[in-house]
Amino acid sequence: RKRRKGAREFDWSKATFGHYVLKVAYVGTKYHGLAWQDPNICPNCPTVESKLFEALVKTCLIRDRQSCGYSRCGRTDRGVHAAGNYVALQLRKKPVKDGSEEQGEDYDYIAMLNGVLPLDIRILAACRAPDGFDARFSCRYRAYQYYFPIGGEDLARMREAARHYVGEHDFRNFCKMDIENVTNYRRRVLSVSVEELPGGVGEFAVTGVAFLWHQVRCMVAVLLLVGAGLEEPDIIKELLDIEKHPRKPIYEPADESGLVLRDCGFEDLAIAPSVPAPP
Repeated sequence: RKRRKGAREFDWSKATFGHYVLKVAYVGTKYHGLAWQDPNICPNCPTVESKLFEALVKTCLIRDRQSCGYSRCGRTDRGVHAAGNYVALQLRKKPVKDGSEEQGEDYDYIAMLNGVLPLDIRILAACRAPDGFDARFSCRYRAYQYYFPIGGEDLARMREAARHYVGEHDFRNFCKMDIENVTNYRRRVLSVSVEELPGGVGEFAVTGVAFLWHQVRCMVAVLLLVGAGLEEPDIIKELLDIEKHPRKPIYEPADESGLVLRDCGFEDLAIAPSVPAPP
């Protein structure tokens, strides 16, 4: 039986690159969040980005994680899902003919990556990035949805309470404190809604410029207490007054399995919702 020859090493010397944006969806159940984690520190911590980088290297679209100029939009936590997250990076383009001054054309990045990614991670769209684009800092808003089984909650009370979230507030009582990395806890919420969906499912939707660690899950947790009659709707207004309540009360955030990053808004990006944010 003949021995298979080793795979020929890819010649990167003639590769040309362009700056691209990928729209990514994933079921986060099996993953330790979106962000890549060092396997030497956490060897059994698969993340969405670790699978994405594996696919990018396997298809020779990038040489390695460190050199591709990568940026991400929403850094979702363990078990959280996304229907529309965005990353930007330098991807290899099709080679140009010798002597040609034309730029290399795009590969079918969607098909190439979806062919090797796990089925619970999908590339939904791809396009060239505008000049100066950064997936995090170019984002104008993020839209989340949280789904929960309705077990007798009063949704009208929840709607009344949720209205207090809209506007710019100090949300330190509605997040997991990250004192090493965060000093400013003011965030601007653009819109909220509480709706009943078919099948006895409740949906809390919130759109904001940016969010703190576990902020949406903490917002939902307090809303569910209001819906169950354990707190009054004004509790949210009270907790947003940090002079009255400088210390976060003890409560558990809502379970991560119900949280979905629905989409993110950018200016002049064909594959993303436009600005301003929808109500």
